[in-house]
Amino acid sequence: MTPEISNGDYIKNGKALKQVEHMEELLQNVVLNLKAERGGFYPDKNFGSHILSSTNKDEKYIASLARQAVSGINGVYIKSAKIENKNYEFTVIINNLERQVLIKA
Repeated sequence: MTPEISNGDYIKNGKALKQVEHMEELLQNVVLNLKAERGGFYPDKNFGSHILSSTNKDEKYIASLARQAVSGINGVYIKSAKIENKNYEFTVIINNLERQVLIKA
């Protein structure tokens, strides 16, 4: 069996490895950067964000934390953040295309 990528995770299901479009791969990288706690990844202490651990739930502040988290991903910009029911919805611009990502707390 070979692994397959589904929602950013590898899954074995007996098929060949699924190719992910470039946009989908970038969105998955954005989600990983937003969800991971900044400073918790040994090889790169600048990886991740403080979004989920922040006590400040101001949307502009959360957007700034998200921008910091993705600053190393070329062509990616966080346009805005919206907080609803402890979930975070980010409007992301990737190479001039607007997309949304949802981070569930």
